[in-house]
Amino acid sequence: MLAPIAPAGAVVAAGASAAPAALGSGFWDGQVFKLRDFASTLPKGSTKNVDYMQTMGKVQLRYVLGGEAADAVAQDLCVEISCWELKVRAVSAGRTGLDGCLAALNGDLHTDVRRELSWWTLEKEANGDNVFTMELAKREHKTWNALWKVGMNQHRKSHFGWNPQQKKAPIKRAEEMLVRVRAGKPQKPDKDPFIINREAVCAGLEDGQDETTAVIRVHFDRPALEKACESVCLADLFGVDIMERYLKVFIRGDERSPILMGELAGACMPDLTRWEVVKAEAPDDQPQEPGKVGHFVSCLQITIAKAWESRTHWPRILLENESALEREAAPDNLAELPAKTIRPASPDRTGWGPAEHTKESKAKADACFKTNGWRDAAVYYTRAIGYTPEDEKLYSNRAACYIKLKKFEKALTDARKCTALKSGWPKAYFRQGQALRGLQRWEDAMVAFKDGQFRDPANADWEKEFEKTEDERDKFDSALKEQRRLRREADMTTELNEATVVAEREALVAVAEHALKLGKSRQEAGELAAKGAELAKQRVHEMAAKKKSMMVEDDNETNEPAPYRIVQEDGTVHPKGFCHTDKGTYYMGMVVMNAEKPPTNQPWVEVRHPGRLRWTQGCAQLRLKVTLPESVKSAADVDVKITTTSIRIGTVGDADPIVEGEFERKVEPEGENFAWYLIPDEKPPVLELTVDKAAAEVYTTFSYGTLLWPRLFNDDVILGEGLFEADLTDLPPHLLEKWRREQARSNQKSLDDRERRKRLTEEEVMEETSRNWNDEFARNGMPTRFDTNEDRRIENVR
Repeated sequence: MLAPIAPAGAVVAAGASAAPAALGSGFWDGQVFKLRDFASTLPKGSTKNVDYMQTMGKVQLRYVLGGEAADAVAQDLCVEISCWELKVRAVSAGRTGLDGCLAALNGDLHTDVRRELSWWTLEKEANGDNVFTMELAKREHKTWNALWKVGMNQHRKSHFGWNPQQKKAPIKRAEEMLVRVRAGKPQKPDKDPFIINREAVCAGLEDGQDETTAVIRVHFDRPALEKACESVCLADLFGVDIMERYLKVFIRGDERSPILMGELAGACMPDLTRWEVVKAEAPDDQPQEPGKVGHFVSCLQITIAKAWESRTHWPRILLENESALEREAAPDNLAELPAKTIRPASPDRTGWGPAEHTKESKAKADACFKTNGWRDAAVYYTRAIGYTPEDEKLYSNRAACYIKLKKFEKALTDARKCTALKSGWPKAYFRQGQALRGLQRWEDAMVAFKDGQFRDPANADWEKEFEKTEDERDKFDSALKEQRRLRREADMTTELNEATVVAEREALVAVAEHALKLGKSRQEAGELAAKGAELAKQRVHEMAAKKKSMMVEDDNETNEPAPYRIVQEDGTVHPKGFCHTDKGTYYMGMVVMNAEKPPTNQPWVEVRHPGRLRWTQGCAQLRLKVTLPESVKSAADVDVKITTTSIRIGTVGDADPIVEGEFERKVEPEGENFAWYLIPDEKPPVLELTVDKAAAEVYTTFSYGTLLWPRLFNDDVILGEGLFEADLTDLPPHLLEKWRREQARSNQKSLDDRERRKRLTEEEVMEETSRNWNDEFARNGMPTRFDTNEDRRIENVR
């Protein structure tokens, strides 16, 4: 049920006129109040003497031409429109002065419009004013805050490319080019053309109420709605007629097959009815996990104001007339509904048993299915199943409806019920295979079709289903592969752009400072800095090309290590992503030790093994984030197996692992920090896992920097030293305290030694340094020695 919505909006006097007083308001037509336009929150405005009125779907301009343009005619003007720009100028010889009068009509529009649905006129009014009128059809269903674009327009942005392919200027679309539009208002047809039927565009219905209002929502199928909006604006697609006790919601052009039509459970105030297109959570056929965010879609929301005497809870908002489910059966005018009985006389059902009720509902369902009314057919099949729940054919037919509606999970449930009721029926396996194919479970679909073929080997259509499944799988794999390739290229381009900017900036600063220290002039230092930046850019591009050569296609066999990226925890590019040196890839040098708090930006390494995962580490723990398939709905669908040397993550019932590999070193599967869970609200699902490193290694190490693994799995690429910072905060408390004491002792010893050396002469410092080196040479068996005063005294004695 919907949350209660309080009534609001402007009141329109009943019976005031048969035409709307302003754009977007409803109007009375006899006893029927009609809604045809969606009112805007900013219905009118004016800028530079250009007055405009707007609805959610269109904007109408009105500009009075004065001065030299007062006697202009349409032939004197040239009006050009693109999807984002309006240009009006004079074309008649000797009328060049008109351009100054027309300047107010030129500019970048607030948002995109549809040129093919826009028009303009230039006409004399009764008071003698020469009025330029233009109607623009909006591309998006929303309110304009102003007529003209304020600030930067994305359509005027310059194009800059990083490589020869990108340097090619993008080709303009036809709608982005200025095209001349001839004068004239299109003639309104007597009847709206047919665009789409209710079965294609409507995906679900919801209702809700409080004491003052009743709300009805019609949810749309997004692809079908987008297809319909290619011909007309969304604002011109629907219509609502309402009387005190009756309601009709329909698609314009298909009025005799309404979406909803029937008698309201109580009286309403028609002129307070309002409607709008909103985003709302789609009604899900499957139960959702607690706290899970649903899928939001566009829907038509109609808010009905209850009359004062009917401000109570209605048992049902609308008593829908079943005849409205039949195509071309509803009256054109809602006022005819109370007087005309369009519902056929109901048969006498006295004494009917389950068989008769089932037969009646099945006949209605079959009729709807033949006319592509799959939603209505599913409703009737459900009624029939209520009377005879053991009839496998009803489940099969309802599964066919769900397949047409692309509700494959529900179709699979019905198909499995079929096989449970009659396991030897081939058609039950056919429905099951269709549903599994729609869910992109290709192997399971092939198994279902083979089970059906086993029971009906003479039917040649099974081979067609095999071929269709293989074709759809190939198309899906190709699309997925192309999507991955494009995503990899986009990620690498982003990395390259960021690394190039950083390298150029650092080179500019370093070279300029060095040149100024050497006595170069500012101009010379600037030229050298520019050359240094160019060399730095070339080096980054060379390293990027080298890295790209390491990337492999998912469907190619290779003996090379898996590709990898250096990213942040959320998967975005990390600043260390292009730190290549002559010491090796990602070589950073010294390891940073963090004992007071965890590192602020610890890098993550993204690899494929074979599925995609990211990992990072501290001194005593590993963290993994694994991307799971879309089919995973809860933790119960995931199978995690981990030993001291290996890990395997997969889905229940699937032999192919998502992640599988042998660790570089040992871990503690029974450690106190081992845990894994699904991260909430992630699409696709992501599993996060934490595991302790082997306690024997942690307790016996001589340097905590050596606890950092150079790679996660023993067949990954070895990463350079210094990529990860040593996070000592995850060590056991007594080990961390021991390290702090040793560090404090070492620091104090260094300070004491520094203070002692300050009191020595230079000769004494050199003597002590030479003795220390001689001791070190002796410990390592090296014959080299430095001369010291002690050696010279011994030599003199000898």
